[in-house]
Amino acid sequence: MFREVIMELIVDSKLKNVQYPKANEYNKIIKSWCKKKHITSEEELKIWKKKNGFNDDQWNDFITRKWRWTNWCMDEFAERIPNYYLEKKAILDKAKYSLIRVTSENLANELYIRIKEQESTFEEIANKYSEGPEKQTAGLIGPESISRVHPTLAKLLQISKEGQIWSPKKIEKWWIILRLNLLQRTALDESTFKKLALELGFKFLEELINEQSSDKFHELLK
Repeated sequence: MFREVIMELIVDSKLKNVQYPKANEYNKIIKSWCKKKHITSEEELKIWKKKNGFNDDQWNDFITRKWRWTNWCMDEFAERIPNYYLEKKAILDKAKYSLIRVTSENLANELYIRIKEQESTFEEIANKYSEGPEKQTAGLIGPESISRVHPTLAKLLQISKEGQIWSPKKIEKWWIILRLNLLQRTALDESTFKKLALELGFKFLEELINEQSSDKFHELLK
C-alpha cells in the first residue's frame, strides 16, 4: 500500500506542469467515463461528484489524470518508444491459430498423420478429440496477443508460415498440434504508441522507487 501511495504521489508531481485537455477532448473524456459508470445525465453526475466530495478543481484533476499522465509519458519517452517497440514487436503481434491438445502422445501422432494425409480436417479432429476448451470452437483460437500465449506456443507461432501444421509438441501435460492461420503484425500507430508510453511510465515509477531509500522520497516529489 505504501508503495502504491508513493507511486501516485510521484505521478502527481510529474503532472504539475502538464496542460489540461482542451474543451473538445475534455468532453470526450467525461462522456467516456460517464458511460463506464452508467451515468446518463448532468444531474446524476452532480450527485456523484457531491457524494464523493469533489469540488470543481478536484473533479478536473481526477477526470483528466489518466489523460495527462498518458501525455506526460508520451512526451517523456517519445525518443525511446521506437526502439522499445522493436524490442517488443514479436509479442505485440496477434495470432489466429488452431490447436488440438491431448494427453496421449500416441493419439497425438495418429491425429497428426490423419490431418497431414487429409483423412480428416483439422477442425473435425479438434472438435472430436481435443481435450481443452478449444474443442468448442473446432480448435480455433484468436486473434490473440502472442504475449498471452504459452512461451513455447509463442515461439512456434512467430516462426510459422500461414497454414503450417506442427507435429505434436510436448507442453506441460499436453501433446499439442498447432496450425498458424493468420499472423497480424502490430504497427506503431497512435494506440500502440500510447500503450508503450504507459508501459515505460510504469517502469520509470518502479525503477525510481526501487532506487530510492524512504528518506529520499521527498526529493522525488519536488
